[in-house]
Amino acid sequence: MYNKLFLIFVFVTVTLTTDVLGQEVSLVQQVLKKHSKTFQREDVRELLPSVLTGLKNSDLEDIPRTISLVITLINAGQAENVKALAQALAGVTLTDDHIMLLEDPAIQALLNDKDVKKLLNDPAAIDELAGLLGVSESESEVTSEQDLPAQEIYDEAINSVVWIQTNQGNGVGSKGSGVLIDKTRRLVVTNAHVVGNAAAIDVFFPWRDQNQDLNKDENFYLQNWEWLENRSYASAARVITQNVRNDVAIIQLDQLSPVAREIEHDFSKNLEDSMRQGDTVHILGNPGNRLWNWTRGIFRTPQQWCLPVPGKGDCLVLEADVHGGNSGGPVLNGQGMLIGILAAGTDETMGMAVPTRNVKALLDTVPVNLVALPPPRTYPKRVFKIRNNTGVPVRYQIRWSNSHDWQPYSLGSGFIRTHRSNGQNVPSSYPRIRFDYIAGDQSVTYRYYTLETVQFRENNDNAPTYRFQYNRSGNRLDLFQDAAGAPALSKAIPKETVLLSNYPNPFNPETWIPYKLSKPAAVTVRIYAADGGLIRKLALGHQPAGVYRSKSRAVYWDGRNAQGEPVASGVYFYTLKAGDFTATRKMLIRK
Repeated sequence: MYNKLFLIFVFVTVTLTTDVLGQEVSLVQQVLKKHSKTFQREDVRELLPSVLTGLKNSDLEDIPRTISLVITLINAGQAENVKALAQALAGVTLTDDHIMLLEDPAIQALLNDKDVKKLLNDPAAIDELAGLLGVSESESEVTSEQDLPAQEIYDEAINSVVWIQTNQGNGVGSKGSGVLIDKTRRLVVTNAHVVGNAAAIDVFFPWRDQNQDLNKDENFYLQNWEWLENRSYASAARVITQNVRNDVAIIQLDQLSPVAREIEHDFSKNLEDSMRQGDTVHILGNPGNRLWNWTRGIFRTPQQWCLPVPGKGDCLVLEADVHGGNSGGPVLNGQGMLIGILAAGTDETMGMAVPTRNVKALLDTVPVNLVALPPPRTYPKRVFKIRNNTGVPVRYQIRWSNSHDWQPYSLGSGFIRTHRSNGQNVPSSYPRIRFDYIAGDQSVTYRYYTLETVQFRENNDNAPTYRFQYNRSGNRLDLFQDAAGAPALSKAIPKETVLLSNYPNPFNPETWIPYKLSKPAAVTVRIYAADGGLIRKLALGHQPAGVYRSKSRAVYWDGRNAQGEPVASGVYFYTLKAGDFTATRKMLIRK
């Protein structure tokens, strides 16, 4: 008896998660809002196959009343009696896991909900739920055998899914998902509204650590672009073709990850046309800050004229918990085959997808022998600010790297200008500024400085700010850090070269190594294990004299060796070589 109740309960929770109730939609949505966390629990979702079987064989006449009796017995500590009843009435052996789940306050709160009881006490509603899931009395076993386990589908598909970051210009960008559709030509399909007219497109593949744990942290991918790119887990991309009406786009990547695989698809069949109302679907994507996430849903119906706004394109309507960031992700059937690309969601329980026939139609326009030149490599934009407090206009020049020319600027007194790079690589010793610091001598005598920057964001209030200012005599111009009592940058040049203590120390997993240079020099830092073995070499190139103490200027070590693997806990040594200067200090990794 209890097992039947348990199966029915789980069936309802899973069904409510996908919000499939036909005429009872409003009631289900109300219950879903009350118990949304419970519905998302994996221990509830994993029981769906047994739920279907138990529901179709149920002969209970008053399910809510029997559920109340079972909960009363559980709370009275009579779990053994519940097991005995289940064995006697249904011939089913209950496990301790079943009992523990029923003891859960969240589960009991759901089962005692009057709206849930109302649904469970309506046999017609239960039959309709089973029908919407595509399970009839004669087909229940066949359906269960044909559909693959959700985890198996996810494991097969996850290396086909990518996370997309775009830069539309003027600080505007978007995030979305995509799926590898043609490995030979490095083609990914996504939504037209994800890529738009992006000036730059960055694509990330899922990265697993040495324990094969998938890293789902956004900051890891954003802060380690170059490191991931060197290992082919990040790539630049460009739009090959797109159809705005159908909200589908094809982009080509510069490179693929070593584990990248095409999504399972068969364009010779319109698999979406074989879907029945109530069939299971699986959606993969990157909603919010949950990278490489998946959710299970229900196929509702094909529909015309729904993407992205009324009057544009046809789509597949789904019942599923989809959020922003899933756009462009694959929609798979119960066998893990592609049936569409997610394009939109009307709320937390409704989604719409581009059918595969529209994907195929666009893909067919791409030349079979496509050999595209890779787009120019782009890097995160860097930014800083300069203020003029001199009382007269100041002319100066900025250079972002050795491969770029000096760019001239003029800044009026009382004004502030924000400078940012344009996607080029900015070496650690750049950007540089120069200006004529001696007034009235009829010649140009440049003073040079290396400036600190931060990554460009929509809000750049934290960008380093500098100010021009003359001395009291009015014949010497200098650049100061824009803070009370801050000295001119020229005053910060140290008298001797020094290697400073890393911070934090001990650390896990990253640390910064500060130092001072009394004169320009080529700087290299080497990391050694306690046995003297070389772990990592960090070549910084030629650096001007100055203090390299802040995180934006100090040497950064991510706690990994030359192969990109995290090193073990223990004592390590770091050696700084700058010209003729060499010094070594000790540090500790504690995990």
